[in-house]
Amino acid sequence: MGLEELYANDNVCRLEEKFSVVKKLDTEFEGKYPLELFREGARGVYGGEFAAQSLLAAYDSIDDPEFSPHSFHSYFLKAGSNESKMRYEIEKTSQGRNYCSRLVKTYQLHTNQLCYIMIASFTRNNLIDKRKKEFAELDEQKKYHPRTKVPLEFTSSPHPWFDKYVDRLDELPSFEHTNGNLLTVLPPEVMRNNPKEDELSLEIPYRRYGGFFKVNDRLELAKNPAKQRHIDLTFGSDSYFLVTMVRALGIPLMSKGALDFFRVSLDHTVYFHDNDFDPTDFLFMDYNFERLSNDRVLCAVRIYGRNRKHIATVTQEALTYVPLPLADKSKGASYKL
Repeated sequence: MGLEELYANDNVCRLEEKFSVVKKLDTEFEGKYPLELFREGARGVYGGEFAAQSLLAAYDSIDDPEFSPHSFHSYFLKAGSNESKMRYEIEKTSQGRNYCSRLVKTYQLHTNQLCYIMIASFTRNNLIDKRKKEFAELDEQKKYHPRTKVPLEFTSSPHPWFDKYVDRLDELPSFEHTNGNLLTVLPPEVMRNNPKEDELSLEIPYRRYGGFFKVNDRLELAKNPAKQRHIDLTFGSDSYFLVTMVRALGIPLMSKGALDFFRVSLDHTVYFHDNDFDPTDFLFMDYNFERLSNDRVLCAVRIYGRNRKHIATVTQEALTYVPLPLADKSKGASYKL
């Protein structure tokens, strides 16, 4: 089956099949399909494709089905091509009872060039509600035993735009992108022509933004839905937020040249705080831009489910060149001594 046939097939979990890998040796896997560009003419394959298939290769190297990823850290080394598949070399960096990790090196098959590298860490029982229920069923003596693990938790709340729009998504414009595999809904405030003064009075790192997205996949058809949830979320985690950096600079997204600045991801990290999420339902990205210096911008992204649960955190540094006409319009940033 080629990619065209896959996209026309309504009887498979599309991204499970698309990112599946074939085991060649004990420590080597190969993608079944080439990775895809974000759009025709893009410089290289979409970063979420690198991350999703690399994480799957690491996942497939673990025999114990109770393990799931709690984090990965990765670097983009070379632009990927859609001319050939990817080859994955896996190194078992640790294997404990409750945690294990894998180093993944991703090579372009037709050039044997190392394009991407990931270290992924896995754990057991990454479900806080399950752990709280198990703790509640313990007797008092067991609860206070010094070796009993208490499921203590604290978390954050999403940006106010979440509550404002989560039940009104059908009223907002949406757009499909990334080969039809992602759907994004942006609040009208993101597209506003004139940012409000109270927003611009904040230092740029404190200007928070947000939007909804979901992965167009059919988890009910997946052979392993629990695993595929993490792959789908990983695929969507490198989504649209970087393109809106100019909005944080106080420049309307629809103004002339605002979307034409150069940007490319340097690294990508995801922390999975819990396994209770559905990436095929709308998730909310709450994000800000922590620092821009020496042509590198650092993005911090918090991902929430419809139930307001903070399920994942993403950090990404990107190489970006802001042209002078845009730099002159920025509010809160400077290039002058």
